Amino acid sequence: HGPGAGRVPETDEFIVRLPEGEDECAYADRLLATGDYEYVHPDWRCFPVQTIPNDGGYWQQWHHIRLSSSLAWDVTTGDPSVVIAIVDGGVELDHPDLAGALIPGYNAPARLAQADGGAVDDVDGHGTFVAGLAGAIGDNNTHVVGIGWDFSIMPVRYYDSPGGGFLSDLLNGARWAADHGARVVNVSQTGVDNP
Repeated sequence: HGPGAGRVPETDEFIVRLPEGEDECAYADRLLATGDYEYVHPDWRCFPVQTIPNDGGYWQQWHHIRLSSSLAWDVTTGDPSVVIAIVDGGVELDHPDLAGALIPGYNAPARLAQADGGAVDDVDGHGTFVAGLAGAIGDNNTHVVGIGWDFSIMPVRYYDSPGGGFLSDLLNGARWAADHGARVVNVSQTGVDNP
């Protein structure tokens, strides 16, 4: 494939055309077996990054540039079967960038699942912020975009009033999340040291 045969003198590389009917892997193995080449690699077609979401706040999210998120989004934007638990002060349940991604969660202080009446709505804004970083729905022309915008977000509230809560509730919430399908458990808290 590629532009045709030739030599790159600066790197002493050769570009060769794949013979008709040849498999690139078998051809590469045959060339390497001669001992004349240090490596053989297909001349893949490259494409410019295409996945730039239309969310207005994307351009203010410096971390996406730093993480090269748009390169990852060319490969995947997440999968709803992957559940990310946000163990925090809850999540704003009707937030336009999160509501469609939310799945039932848990209130650790009450030891009560959301489905059984456990409150998981946000008490101080922090959990909504963290959930947005992880999985705000992208390319919906709304607010910001998460690292992956097609994940399922499980709100797990481990404190019921601003200012944080007990380590035992945090750990209970994280365990509940893992036991109920979370593949990722995020805890963005500080203030304690515990083995």
